[in-house]
Amino acid sequence: MLKTMLIGEWRSGKSSLIRCLTGLDYRSRKVLALDFFNGFVNTPSEFLENRRFYPSIITASADCDILIFVQAADRTSSQLPPKFASMFKRRVLGVVTKIDVPSANAVLARRFLVNAGVRDIYEVSSVTGSGIAELKCVLCE
Repeated sequence: MLKTMLIGEWRSGKSSLIRCLTGLDYRSRKVLALDFFNGFVNTPSEFLENRRFYPSIITASADCDILIFVQAADRTSSQLPPKFASMFKRRVLGVVTKIDVPSANAVLARRFLVNAGVRDIYEVSSVTGSGIAELKCVLCE
């Protein structure tokens, strides 16, 4: 599996996504540091929410093969800046999480990811497993 960095807001589903993709019991810690687990790099939500941490995201991404911007479908806003993906010299995927939640709006979540400069977008549910196999195939290329 490719070394993958996940970038997203607090409670967007990054940790649940890592659990589903690895099949292992991953528990994130709420710390202001990168968390490395089985080929995945989980970034703290503060790295996205505060522009002063963008250099840290860019530097850490240099060791990764692929980046995933995680956007929860139950959010009505996004912290992802416009054209954010253009800052990276790696392939950037978008993942819409929580598509099984009753208040989910996958169309809006996709729009947030497109505005951030993402072209390849996958919709997943960590609860039902929907879309996980397809995403796992992409990460195993």
